[in-house]
Amino acid sequence: MKAALTRITGFLLALAIGLSVVGADSEQRPLRLPDIGDPAGRTLTVGQEKRLGDSLIREVRQRIPISDDAELRHYIQDLGNRLLASADNPGFDFEFFVVDSPTVNAFAMPGGYIGMNSGLIMRTQSESELAAVMAHEIAHVTQRHIARTLDATRGSGLRTLGIIMAAILLGMQDPDAGSAAAMAGIAGSIQEQIDYTRAHEREADNIGIQILAAAGLDPHGMPRFFERLEQATRFLDRPPEYLSTHPVTENRISDSRARAQAYGDRESQESPMYAFMRARLIANKADSAGSAERHFRAAIDNAGSDEERAYAEYGLALAMIRHERFDRANELLEQALETLGEHVPLYSAMATAAREDGRLDESIALYELGLSLFPNNYPLTVGLAEALLEDNRAGEARELVRRKLQRDGPDPHLYRLHGQAAAEAGRPHEGRLAMAEHYQMYGRLQLAVEQLNQVIDASDADINTRSRAIARRQELVRLFEEQSEFR
Repeated sequence: MKAALTRITGFLLALAIGLSVVGADSEQRPLRLPDIGDPAGRTLTVGQEKRLGDSLIREVRQRIPISDDAELRHYIQDLGNRLLASADNPGFDFEFFVVDSPTVNAFAMPGGYIGMNSGLIMRTQSESELAAVMAHEIAHVTQRHIARTLDATRGSGLRTLGIIMAAILLGMQDPDAGSAAAMAGIAGSIQEQIDYTRAHEREADNIGIQILAAAGLDPHGMPRFFERLEQATRFLDRPPEYLSTHPVTENRISDSRARAQAYGDRESQESPMYAFMRARLIANKADSAGSAERHFRAAIDNAGSDEERAYAEYGLALAMIRHERFDRANELLEQALETLGEHVPLYSAMATAAREDGRLDESIALYELGLSLFPNNYPLTVGLAEALLEDNRAGEARELVRRKLQRDGPDPHLYRLHGQAAAEAGRPHEGRLAMAEHYQMYGRLQLAVEQLNQVIDASDADINTRSRAIARRQELVRLFEEQSEFR
């Protein structure tokens, strides 16, 4: 019955699946959805779906461990943007993020928010396989599956969505209780819901393969990943969460293989960043630096090409940094640089090694060299700002991050850095305004308002700064009221 429930709810259920870590306050604080009106008899508009997604992502950022790794976040967003260039976007600004969890899972949320578990990334063997999962989730959003499902439930969709999410969050603590709550709340026509969700899965596979091919990636990546995942988990008592919400059957594998074959054999244009990021995850998520070291030494011994060896050397260098063997890490990174050429992860790793070894001047110089080769690069900018702060150069860090925000738009991690840098540079009101934005993007609206109140009440705040804080507080109070309870 529990397996049937996950199929019924499909991608809506996937929104809350994979929460291997729930915040300490999650049990006490109810999940909140905005009032977006009654969808009965009509499809959810793009604007309503975006509001729903914006509200839910603030909840998700509080409740699950989203990766703070700047390089990984930049890569997954960049790959997502590449796929989106070949997709039919209904008007969403997509955000891709990595959930710091070893479980194999991915999920699409309303409004263009797509999460990928680190465990799923490590399970893939090529960028095309990873992109296949992402393209499938993109298709759920672009084909308006959430709106169509809510419309098909004739008005009960929002209530069902809220029940499902609350039940799954409860199930993280007590699976039996979570299942019972969901079953009690859903009811209705089970077979109709299953068929509707299966249709969505077929459509997402079909559209996803089209997106893959149009983006210059290998459409065979989808059936390859599905087949290997099915083979690796067929004897498990409990399959990965991804298979609970995206059941892989022989028919689904054969269907996706047939669709991929229609494109013929083609050379895939894969980015070298995939190999760097997968090695980075293995190095940083291994149980210990020793186990990561053993993994990459074996990979070096078994490498089938100079490039494979160089990526393994990069991973081993990261393991050496964990071991605080900085000289050996630098040697390995120099070897990888000679083989692979200039890439952001190599400069970032060298700068990280120097920084953790206490050589801040050298670290800053390496970040600056990297930025001269890769201007405006996100992870190098973040790394340089952090190194400047550590070197008590807060004014330079503030200006660097402020320009990045002006150029690229809102980012919760950059807002946090901006807040810290401004405060340390003697601009406390600017720092509080930045931290208010950081808190609101994480759904911590009360803390955001408290930051704004401190600016408003400050006797030395100028009229423009105080006016900005007052206007922003009014917006956040309205937002808080919208989310104050289920409607």
